[in-house]
Amino acid sequence: MSVADLLKQHFFEGGPFFMTLHYIMWVLVLFFIIRFLRNYYSQNRNSKKLEKLNQNIIFIGVFGLLISFFYRTAGIYGALAAIEVAQDISPALLVSGLRVSLIAPLYFFFLFLITTLIWFIFRNLIKD
Repeated sequence: MSVADLLKQHFFEGGPFFMTLHYIMWVLVLFFIIRFLRNYYSQNRNSKKLEKLNQNIIFIGVFGLLISFFYRTAGIYGALAAIEVAQDISPALLVSGLRVSLIAPLYFFFLFLITTLIWFIFRNLIKD
């Protein structure tokens, strides 16, 4: 299975709404990284603007992390409600549902890790 097929599969399994939100956040992070680097390497560097752009990057990462907690909690709540109604659920079906409920949070955790790393690097660049 290619990476594109895996991303497409995860997009639909993870929930198109939250996965679209995740991809939009990646685009925003890339946008702020490019703006940061353009400002950093320009002749008239503005340190306050650099700090603001860096704060935007970490905010997107933290916001994504919070969204992932909400999404996971809502998914498990819905699954538990369905289990309560059905009463007899096979363990394989339960584990499959748990796996699917982790897809979007895993992508958001990765976004958080990357934005935190970028924030740390850019913070040190601003200090110099």
